[in-house]
Amino acid sequence: MRLHQPDSRDQDLGRKYFQPFTEIFKGKKRVLELGCGQGVFLEMLKEAGVAAVGVEIDEVLCCNARPRGLEVVQADIFDFLKETEEKFDGCFASHIVEHFAPESVKDLFKLIHRVMEPGGLLVVVTPNIANLRRAAGDFWRDPTHIRPYPISALNKLLAQSGWETVKSGYHTDRPFSLRRKIIYGLRNLVIGRYWGDDDLYVVAQKI
Repeated sequence: MRLHQPDSRDQDLGRKYFQPFTEIFKGKKRVLELGCGQGVFLEMLKEAGVAAVGVEIDEVLCCNARPRGLEVVQADIFDFLKETEEKFDGCFASHIVEHFAPESVKDLFKLIHRVMEPGGLLVVVTPNIANLRRAAGDFWRDPTHIRPYPISALNKLLAQSGWETVKSGYHTDRPFSLRRKIIYGLRNLVIGRYWGDDDLYVVAQKI
């Protein structure tokens, strides 16, 4: 399944979005990124001195990333995880799980667990369906999206797959102006906390 479409999105936007997650992997020896797309996160890890490899099924994206000195394997992420003999101490899966049903997500987490060193970290990022803008349109605009995963659902699937959640939260790359903060605050008072960050994340450790 193709998880990314080639586009010309400004690389600076991608860098701004990924920056907080880059910090999580500093000091790691070998990080795996699933569905690495254009390779923005791989490039940031490289600049931070972290060795990393990406897995991407799209041939065009792979060809665009390799000339920049990035290690990218063209493969289906499930096939790669089943077949590789490599071990990693970190894994980044951004906007992957929403493309699969729960049983497939649990299988994915188990396969990642297989290739991780003891104590290795897995970071999962996915759309925040509690954000009404996401729920009302953005999420379902992508026909390959199967279902959303709130933090509570991810925690359960991770626990069933040999992982312990160590951190979770919400994330956006859109700065909230004072005006937007006031508007969102008023909306939340009236209808509940349904206006906020676009995405959510979970950091889990192999146990």
